[in-house]
Amino acid sequence: MLTRVRTVALLGVLVLGVPFVAAKYKIKEFQVHAAGDYAAHQSFQNLVIGAYPCNTLEKTLELFDTDKLFEKGLMPVLIVVQNDGSFPVELDEDQIFLVDDSGQRYPTIPYTDVLLEINSKKSKSNLPNIQDLHKLVKKEMLLDFEHKAFGEKLIAPGSTDHGVIFYRLPAGGNLEGHRLYLPEIVNRTNNARLMFFEFDLQ
Repeated sequence: MLTRVRTVALLGVLVLGVPFVAAKYKIKEFQVHAAGDYAAHQSFQNLVIGAYPCNTLEKTLELFDTDKLFEKGLMPVLIVVQNDGSFPVELDEDQIFLVDDSGQRYPTIPYTDVLLEINSKKSKSNLPNIQDLHKLVKKEMLLDFEHKAFGEKLIAPGSTDHGVIFYRLPAGGNLEGHRLYLPEIVNRTNNARLMFFEFDLQ
């Protein structure tokens, strides 16, 4: 009788425990279009830069298998750079700013900070140390964010590259009046700066 009670109790624990088993993170593949095919884009000096802002949960889930980005008010933006020129160009995500309708500039948020925030119960002003990243974040999620991050790009002539950057989501996901500002695009042949890019995200 005692054995039967223990068996029933164990089954009850297993059944009750099922909902709490963390779902495995899935790395999502997504189709990258030509830079000029995105509604938000600009073309100048044989360079085309397109952006795909993920300001809704549905769009966010196209890129990453977590709803915590949207819950935490974080907005991924896919950047596609098409170099039709005759020289390589360099672009760093640190030089891609979100500008709101009042003219206020916001820098990108490093993907490591994004991961710490969505995997921690602490507030964004008191995040864990970056050394704890591997302890807090699932391996698949870490690899996915790392692989998709824009970082620093050197785009050869006649080629296209892409990556994802992050900003705080504007109130209600409303992008009206918001734009991207890219002041530092460099011709790596002679280290000359190209004309800045600035275009609406709406």
